[in-house]
Amino acid sequence: MLVKVFESENMASALKKVKETLGPDALILSTRTIRKGGLGVLGKPILEVTAAVEPSGEAARSVGTTTPVAMREKKALASSRGGRRRPSFEDELSYDEIWAENRAAATQRAVPEATPRRDPREFDTLRGEIDELKSMMRGFINEARTPVSGSPGTAGDELAAAAPSRRRARSGANGTKGNEEGLDGLVALLRERGIDHEAAETIVRFACQRASDAQRRDPEVMRAIFADVIGDLIRVEAKPPAQKQQRRLALIGPTGVGKTTTIAKLAADHLLHGGKSVAMVTIDTFRIAAVEQLKVYGEIMNVPVEVVVSPKQMRGVLNRHRDKDLILIDTAGRSPRDETSLNELADILAPELGTENHLVLSAATRDEDLYGAVTRFGRVAIHNLIFTKIDECSQAGALFNVHLRHNFPIAYLTNGQRVPEDILVADSKKIARMIMG
Repeated sequence: MLVKVFESENMASALKKVKETLGPDALILSTRTIRKGGLGVLGKPILEVTAAVEPSGEAARSVGTTTPVAMREKKALASSRGGRRRPSFEDELSYDEIWAENRAAATQRAVPEATPRRDPREFDTLRGEIDELKSMMRGFINEARTPVSGSPGTAGDELAAAAPSRRRARSGANGTKGNEEGLDGLVALLRERGIDHEAAETIVRFACQRASDAQRRDPEVMRAIFADVIGDLIRVEAKPPAQKQQRRLALIGPTGVGKTTTIAKLAADHLLHGGKSVAMVTIDTFRIAAVEQLKVYGEIMNVPVEVVVSPKQMRGVLNRHRDKDLILIDTAGRSPRDETSLNELADILAPELGTENHLVLSAATRDEDLYGAVTRFGRVAIHNLIFTKIDECSQAGALFNVHLRHNFPIAYLTNGQRVPEDILVADSKKIARMIMG
């Protein structure tokens, strides 16, 4: 590995030197401020950046012999939209049409409504069922409404807490061995979608209270009823009130879940759909290509992009862009097991900054790894969840399992790499139909 030390007056020029010397795949190993040209504190402050790159069998790349990743991305984006350097999103991307197509696609994937329309007089009974279901489910998810501060309760604790309610549901839903076998088959339908066994068993028993004997024998009808029950349990991010106060959204999460691309999608969404003024901030200085990628998106959308490496710089950037409606903050991917890195992230996103921290998780990740990520990233106050890579997920039940266990609202779903098309505002009923799809 080739390691070099660079000195510059600021981070922007330092990153430029690193890229020109080592190429876009260089890794930032460390940064520190030193003083030169004087004695002690009288010296001029200089930023020292240590960077490295893995040799590829040839001499260190130079700016004259290698096309940077950012330039390739910029050319690809320009050529895909008519060859213009800075296209108009309103004219080129047909934003309203894209969202109309997304809504139509979601409708086509949804299971047709199979349950009969309820009489308004049954509303109180139905509401009672929902409340009881929510109470029972939360009895075995380890006090889900409290912020994450430690490991989830054991399966034995959850089972014990839920046992009385499950026994009541069982006595109301069946009374024969044949019915029990029928319920097992319905539980299997939910397990096929990746839903936790205990949650699946409870959903089935409450769904059966809404279904007739004939409906219980029809798997497709029961899928629709299951979706209805699941939709009642899912909590999505509340729409922010119409106000002039600035919103600051920070995306945190493990490495490789798609935070940078999601930041760009959110910026485009708020620019085009909400008419907001936006600034983007990145504290992901570990990989040059990630910074350059966000800068390319910023240039195309005419959105300023700032690079931050310390809590003090973060406060300065937020003050400089206090006139913006929305600040979007991209963070470096961190291993949930890297305690030092998580503490540094918590320092930069200090509570007094008022950031809304969205934990970004890949829907294609194993349940246990998702649970662990939520628990460990909990030291940075989590407000909402974003699930990415929905298109790579064979079983969407993991979304429900994580949400039910930790009870953080779901804010967005992403299902591809395209900006800004492949992002959807979370809707509980649509998520439920997707899980059962």
